[in-house]
Amino acid sequence: MPSLNLVEAVTDGLRTALELDPAVLVFGEDVGGKGGVFRATAGLQERFGEARCFDTPLTENGIVGAAVGMAIAGLRPVVEIQFSGFAYSAFNQLGNHAARMRNRTRGALSVPLVLRMPHGGGIHAPEHHSESMEALFAHIPGLKVVIPSTPYDAKGLLLAAIRDPDPVVFLEPARIYRSVRQEVPAEAYTLELGRARVEREGGELTLVSYGAQMKEAREAAAALAAISPSFVTIAPASP
Repeated sequence: MPSLNLVEAVTDGLRTALELDPAVLVFGEDVGGKGGVFRATAGLQERFGEARCFDTPLTENGIVGAAVGMAIAGLRPVVEIQFSGFAYSAFNQLGNHAARMRNRTRGALSVPLVLRMPHGGGIHAPEHHSESMEALFAHIPGLKVVIPSTPYDAKGLLLAAIRDPDPVVFLEPARIYRSVRQEVPAEAYTLELGRARVEREGGELTLVSYGAQMKEAREAAAALAAISPSFVTIAPASP
């Protein structure tokens, strides 16, 4: 079983999805030959060709708009926005079209697209490269928001998001992209979307967290457990 960091697990999830489903496409700014800003799509164009993994112009509104049309037509686009702070110009496509299409058509059409983005601070980058926009996305009816906190979760949740019949915003915590390694199965597997996992049972205190902040939550739970082993229940939230 390979040991991967979080960004490598994302790459492996994309590779697995492209291998298993010919309807899956990966595209965005610099995701092809350069493999993306954080190298999350490295090697995919070489392996699957430019028809399955390709670069786009610098137009977030156009990227997401094209993905909406592709998804309605039966494809499963997985699109990358270089940083979540660049997604504001795509809000119209997300909120008015991707999120509403199932309701607008009374279930006749769905939009099975995944919008991937690095998000969050802690990487010493400017403001548009460090935003945490999950609350904005989570308040749009029709969108699902997923934020992994481990490499294992990243691959399983990404594959589940790609298979989901509705649009999913997949936010990748840039601060922990390469901070930890974990054994990740080489084969395909999925984790249920929308269900929190209790990582540690306890009886006196509950910590709820998600994404990069799970690192601090786990450390706090371990410190408190040294005082009282039954002290902390720790449960990642799914916004």
